[in-house]
Amino acid sequence: MSDYIITKKSETDTAQIEMCSDGIIRVMLKGKRELNGKAFEAIFALYNDLVKGEPHAYIYYAEDNSVIVTEDGRRFAKDKEYSFPKICNAIVVNNLAHKLLANFYLRFNKPFYPFKVFSKMEEAEKWCLQQILKRK
Repeated sequence: MSDYIITKKSETDTAQIEMCSDGIIRVMLKGKRELNGKAFEAIFALYNDLVKGEPHAYIYYAEDNSVIVTEDGRRFAKDKEYSFPKICNAIVVNNLAHKLLANFYLRFNKPFYPFKVFSKMEEAEKWCLQQILKRK
């Protein structure tokens, strides 16, 4: 893992969000939770409060394999994905089902910013740091 300090921390019922000194916002999706439109709305509002208009890299990962994203949640996340500034999104998955789902999203929703799926947190961090450097 990269060296960083957590500069701000916040959470919702469904996510723990850490703003870090390396420019990456780490988002842990809490286990045994359902991510619907209202959950994403709360998470996105926190992002905007934390970043104050400055783009950051985001790493998403699940606490365990029990996170469920509803159809309403997927639709809201897609419709509002540009409602907060970002440099890139990295998703860390630890099972084949989540990897297939993340790659399916990437293939059919083609975001206008770098987006990549990883199986290891260290690889996601390294890639995000590279994206941050490219932006400078």
